[in-house]
Amino acid sequence: MSSEQLQALVAILLLNAIAWGGYVTLQNEPETVYLYHESLAESANVTVSLDFGEAGANATTFTNATTVSFGGIIVVNDTSAYAATIAAARAQDFAVGVTLYSFGPYVHTIDGVASDSGHYWVLYCNDAYSVAGAGDLQLQDGDVVLWKFE
Repeated sequence: MSSEQLQALVAILLLNAIAWGGYVTLQNEPETVYLYHESLAESANVTVSLDFGEAGANATTFTNATTVSFGGIIVVNDTSAYAATIAAARAQDFAVGVTLYSFGPYVHTIDGVASDSGHYWVLYCNDAYSVAGAGDLQLQDGDVVLWKFE
């Protein structure tokens, strides 16, 4: 076997070892990667709030409102913040503009107030900034979803 063939064989074996190590690492920690996809409950009774800030004049249904809240929003099977937001929109007759991406839904417009170059809708849950997207954030009874235009 020539030295070039030996080097190629070592390179292939090294790449296989690295790939196998990555595969094993991902298999040992699926809870970390997919934590937010699992529903915590079959249903949830939550509150959905909208904080328009100074953009309330642009709202369609809630014109000139600064904040509005809707309690008693019940979501079944899909307890995500996204599902709760859509349920609130249907119950209160306001529009939600969404773009679906591979990573989940992106809410860009609520009641006519749309994201622009300097502002966008930010998701909070129980007064804390959400580190998960609306489609991944799973809710439980009593949770408060807040969409704030910042």
